[in-house]
Amino acid sequence: MKFLLFKSPWEKAENIKFNFIERIIFALKLSSNPDYDRNKINDAIYWIVEFDEDGIPIREIGLDENDNVILKIPYKKNYGYWIDNNMKYQDFISHFDAKKIDEKYFNEKWQEY
Repeated sequence: MKFLLFKSPWEKAENIKFNFIERIIFALKLSSNPDYDRNKINDAIYWIVEFDEDGIPIREIGLDENDNVILKIPYKKNYGYWIDNNMKYQDFISHFDAKKIDEKYFNEKWQEY
C-alpha cells in the first residue's frame, strides 16, 4: 500500500455556492457521502489517501487546519470522494503537492475518528 498527504485543492465550504440541483441532492441525502455532504468535504484542509497496489485510492481521511480528523471514507454509508474519480497515485503526485507518509500514521489517523 502507498499513502499520500496533500493540501485540499479547493476553498473552504463557506465560500462555495450550491446550485438548485445540488441543494436538493444534499437536502434529500442523495449524495454518495450523506454524512459529510459537500460542505463537510470542503472543510477538509488536508487529505490523506491510501492507494492499493494498482495506485487506486481505497481509503481517505480529511483533516482540519489543526490536523484533527473531520471525516474518513469509505465509512458507514459514505462511499468516498477521491475514491469516486479516475485519478491514480501518480495523478495525485503530479497534480498536488503530495508527500508520502507511512502506513502507521495513516492508521493512527483512521482510528481517531
